[in-house]
Amino acid sequence: MNKDSSLRRFLRNIYGYCFFNKLILLTPVYAVFMQSHGLTDIQLSLMFILCAAGTFLMQIPVTWVTNKLGSKRAIIFGMCLKAIAFTLFYVCPTFIGFSIGMLLWGVEIAFYNVAFEGLLYDELRARRHQRMYARVLGVRYNVQAVGTALSAFGSLLMFAGYGWITFASLVALAVAAICIMRIKVCASINKAKTVKKTNFIKLFKTGAKICARTPCILLMLLISLFVANIAYLDDYLSPIGVEIGLPVEFVGLIQFFVLGCAVLGQTFAYRFSRVRDWILYAAICVAGAMFIVFATDYSVRGLWSLGISYILFSAINVLLYSRFQDFLPPRYRSVILSLYSIGDNLVYIGTCFIIGLGSTLGSWRYSLIVLGILLIMVGLWALMFVRDKCAISSTPGATSVKDVRPISRAQA
Repeated sequence: MNKDSSLRRFLRNIYGYCFFNKLILLTPVYAVFMQSHGLTDIQLSLMFILCAAGTFLMQIPVTWVTNKLGSKRAIIFGMCLKAIAFTLFYVCPTFIGFSIGMLLWGVEIAFYNVAFEGLLYDELRARRHQRMYARVLGVRYNVQAVGTALSAFGSLLMFAGYGWITFASLVALAVAAICIMRIKVCASINKAKTVKKTNFIKLFKTGAKICARTPCILLMLLISLFVANIAYLDDYLSPIGVEIGLPVEFVGLIQFFVLGCAVLGQTFAYRFSRVRDWILYAAICVAGAMFIVFATDYSVRGLWSLGISYILFSAINVLLYSRFQDFLPPRYRSVILSLYSIGDNLVYIGTCFIIGLGSTLGSWRYSLIVLGILLIMVGLWALMFVRDKCAISSTPGATSVKDVRPISRAQA
């Protein structure tokens, strides 16, 4: 009975943290806020690049800090960095202030990836409930989705001003931190444990050898990374909403709309787990074409095409990531997933750079056209050169798509 009560308290705090950590009312308006204080379109893209760079470059130092402080303290430390970032946005609304804030936010994401993910699994294992990890993961994603959806309405508070929206976001972070502090750690920690320096050259060599022996790993990794990142517009939705004529108070609605479309695609993706490869690759072309359709009918009326593209891409991402996982040898899964994480940040940085360059032509619509063309090219490349080389029938005992969810940037 005590074990069950302890587990329930632990899960309540975990879900509470996940909810309030995503209930950031500043999310739908911070990009617009930056541009209202002089940031150009290319500079806004640079902000997102700095955030990704902070996550990528600080992954190893964050791992060292987490092992020194412990998961709980590391998570709270990361949240303090996030709170400082939000405060900087408001009290120092300059290029330098925004840059430092976004870099700190990226470091917080690195702490989340290392500390929180480790805390969740280790604590379930310490309580001898590791078998329910997949179920807890599913509930956690749903709780995060609810928090993200509610945060989209933050733009409706624009009548109160950015200061109050920032304050409400900081309060949500404080509640999330309280949830983490209330967790009673059961997992034993070896204080003498040290973190060995990661040999990236050896890591890349190992990954390259595995990919050379199993080309489908490399092919699925590349297609999954390209589709997941080139089609990721979430960070730019607010400026796009303003540009197509939405009042700044309602830009959060576009995020709420595409989130609903993404959830719809993810929910029913498993029904197409056995779809032929050529259909999946053709769907990439169709979804990319929807980007171009939206850029052509660049208005609130044209949002239907963006919604269709989000439904398609969210389903395609789940299917591609699942097939990628199917090819990974269990012994080297962590190595390949490390490479995937590195590639994810690098491709995202490249995507932000392309979006920024496209916007220099005078509108975000040109960036959408470029992204749509790139996605169509990815789909055509897969149709012509990958074809059925990595057919799902060639992977006996493949993991069910229903049980595999890629961790997106929105969930971090």
